[in-house]
Amino acid sequence: MAPPARFVSFQQRTRQAFPLRLGMRWSLDRMQRRSAEEIVRYQERRLRLLVRLAASRSDFYRDWFAGAGVDPASIRTLADLEKLPLLDRSHLVHRPERFLVYPRLLTWVAHSSGTSGQVVTVHRTPGSSVYELASLQRQWSWFDVPHRPRSLLLRSSDPDPEGAGVLTREIPATRQLLVSSFRLGQEQLPQLVDQIRAFDPQVVEGWPSSITILASLLRERGERLPVRAVITSSEVMTVEQLTLMREVFDGPVVDHYGQTERVVMAGACEAGGYHEFPDYGIVELLPVEGREDRWEIVGTPLHNWGFPLFRYRTGDEVGPRPTAPCPCGRAFPLLGKIDGRVEDSFTAANGRPLPLPSVVLDDLVGLREVQVAQLAPGCFEFRLVPGTGADTSAAEEQARRNVEKYFGPDQTVTFRVMSEIPREGNGKLRAAVRLSAPS
Repeated sequence: MAPPARFVSFQQRTRQAFPLRLGMRWSLDRMQRRSAEEIVRYQERRLRLLVRLAASRSDFYRDWFAGAGVDPASIRTLADLEKLPLLDRSHLVHRPERFLVYPRLLTWVAHSSGTSGQVVTVHRTPGSSVYELASLQRQWSWFDVPHRPRSLLLRSSDPDPEGAGVLTREIPATRQLLVSSFRLGQEQLPQLVDQIRAFDPQVVEGWPSSITILASLLRERGERLPVRAVITSSEVMTVEQLTLMREVFDGPVVDHYGQTERVVMAGACEAGGYHEFPDYGIVELLPVEGREDRWEIVGTPLHNWGFPLFRYRTGDEVGPRPTAPCPCGRAFPLLGKIDGRVEDSFTAANGRPLPLPSVVLDDLVGLREVQVAQLAPGCFEFRLVPGTGADTSAAEEQARRNVEKYFGPDQTVTFRVMSEIPREGNGKLRAAVRLSAPS
């Protein structure tokens, strides 16, 4: 979930002032020219340091190493990773602070419901945030995008938090123009297009579902908005979405994959491959039971020293890796097709489309499971499974505020407390579903 605009600005200023920022960019640039063997040596060197740090300073790992009888010094190679426990979202629902290596005040907090309906809390250091941005900037450079492009941003950030009718807002010092993903409509489009063209974006960045809503509105008016690239993340894209974005924005679609937990990053290259970023994290692929052609992505990040997560199960699955090397020539491993977040688009009471609706769940902490269902346009039900000591009333109030913020006024919101939320046929819990109202 995106933080408030004033905090985004603070994070951006911190990134720009971070003393190791240029060194990180230099290191990342060198890494893309390294051989596969050199990359593995880099990963193993970072892994050894991070394991020792976690074992000495993290309450969770200190207890785990002692209880399991594993010597942290025995974790030396990628093959030794299997000695460490597999982690999943359940470890971050309650008491995530036990993973902290740095004092909590030296980290930034984030929440997410992801694809699982379990709201997790994670921490990241300013250094890891800078490193992530530098990793993305390296990917953008493959498409001749400058490292600080003028970006038209369509995610959960709201340019009009006070409800004053503002369509866009430029964040000082960030070169970003915010457009609400939840207030796009034909009525506002002429004024919105004027403001976007005055800003003259070099890239469009955000959720594919939000970007395609804007692209559809522009195409209906016969408008095009050429940019250097369309930068996407957070959702699996359809062929129709890709085609529409390329048609309206006349640029390549630069997709990257990641998680709020920041354990793995991967992304598209200019030659059409989809690569792991091995200096960002170590990727393991665990076979999915009952499916010979699917593997679960398990990640060990190498950058977030304040909140280490070893062998974290993302819940996302991939198909087989491509067997041929990528024409781009980089030694970064290729990933198969990712089966990540897929959500039904909701509809507001006034007919507006609502992309990626699980954003209203991201800060409902303390719940073991949570799901939002659309029963009819503008009619939403939250299904809550309380965790130990959860304040259900507080969660309900926060949910109402989130619906007001993202979906707008005049929506109908109801709640149902459950012992367990029904799963899909594949056994997974979807965070946001569109259903028919019960008769």
